[in-house]
Amino acid sequence: MVDLYPALKPVCVELRLDAIDSCGRAVGAMHASTARPMACAFGAASMWYSFAMNDPAVTVIEPGTTVTCIISFINHDGAIQAMHRGASVLFGDGACTRGVIRIISFD
Repeated sequence: MVDLYPALKPVCVELRLDAIDSCGRAVGAMHASTARPMACAFGAASMWYSFAMNDPAVTVIEPGTTVTCIISFINHDGAIQAMHRGASVLFGDGACTRGVIRIISFD
């Protein structure tokens, strides 16, 4: 079961988990209950925005797959200022990237 974060605002995204990360290592499955991912927004300086997998229907994402799901940014207001609907942004662990998020809508 996934612990949802009801106080956080939902963001509908298409999330693609790569098979190989930007450091050249194999990527493992992303489990919603333990993942601590961050999206990287590039502007004057790059900024990492932590998010939670907040979709009860998606508990695990396997490498090499794309899913449409709900996430919630911990700093929602900062994330929507840095990213826009339709944007594709890299995500990872703050050191290397592991995939791409395409923002469908900020609900």
